[in-house]
Amino acid sequence: MSAASPAPEPSTESPSLPAARRAGANEKTHARFIAGAPDLLKALVEAERFFDGSDDHGCPLHQKILAAIDTVKGGAA
Repeated sequence: MSAASPAPEPSTESPSLPAARRAGANEKTHARFIAGAPDLLKALVEAERFFDGSDDHGCPLHQKILAAIDTVKGGAA
């Protein structure tokens, strides 16, 4: 009886992943993120309005929201 070599295990890595990277998947993902920026900006501005006239105006959360608005505006331009 001869010793048969076991069949090679199938690869778990997607064969299309390297091809997707070469095709510019990162650029496509970035484009989808930028396309969602107006919705994110709208939500951040709405959240910032909550602090208008509030005793919490200028609190750490308010400052983070303002910083996020600046970041999104800079990334969407």
